[in-house]
Amino acid sequence: MSTDAARKYPVFPPFTEWVDAFALLGGWDGRGPLPGIRVEELVHDDEFIVHAELPGLDPERDIDVTVEHGTLTIHAERHPDKREKQRSEFRYGALARAVRLPQGAKDDDITAAYEDGVLTVRVGLDPVPTKARHIPIEHRSSARRGRR
Repeated sequence: MSTDAARKYPVFPPFTEWVDAFALLGGWDGRGPLPGIRVEELVHDDEFIVHAELPGLDPERDIDVTVEHGTLTIHAERHPDKREKQRSEFRYGALARAVRLPQGAKDDDITAAYEDGVLTVRVGLDPVPTKARHIPIEHRSSARRGRR
């Protein structure tokens, strides 16, 4: 095959064309993170707060929140409705997001609420000492010169 023909009719289309085609199917478009649950994390007063964007879900049926070994995990599943559609760009299926809890998080003091498509998880925090502690330095003299 000549070079011109190879450029005109490649065996494999360029990678960017594959990414673009995948995006049209509702998958990852190659820009930004992989599809998942988008979150905001903040510390306010004595609690760690996670807001998770989960529009159109039934919190009693479609969302599950767990905590284990210092990690908060949000599981969600979007179920397609049974109506016939000509075209849909909605994403269906299971989603999950794990968030590492900060130091001092109390795993027995966690609440979750769902309002207007946003799941808010609040985790109580124990006060964490913020004052720096001075570490004394022991001075040892070396028997040999040049040793540090």
